[in-house]
Amino acid sequence: MGRVQISIGVGDPQGNRFEQLEVTVDTGSTFTTVPRELLERLEVPVERSALSELADGRVVPTDVGRTTIRLEGKEFPTPVIFGEEGEPCLLGVIALEDALLAVDPVNGRLTPVNLLRL
Repeated sequence: MGRVQISIGVGDPQGNRFEQLEVTVDTGSTFTTVPRELLERLEVPVERSALSELADGRVVPTDVGRTTIRLEGKEFPTPVIFGEEGEPCLLGVIALEDALLAVDPVNGRLTPVNLLRL
């Protein structure tokens, strides 16, 4: 499967103002990573700092906040990492799960999750 890239809306915490952002869907990433500059412009506060392991194995300090994103016509709050300059913009699995979406590896796109009730 190739890279899956989509456009999402990143909003202020109240969901009143949104800016579009191109992101790579990354099922290996827990949280969504958004450029710090964009989050600061939208007045998203840092709620905490934590250590984060990068894909290359390095462990770095990371600021985490919570804001509203718009994805596939749905709006919902989600945790976000304040990305530093040069870091990729990523859509993580928490946002995918909140939107009830999964990656379709055959077609390289997002697809609705089938909810099974027993």
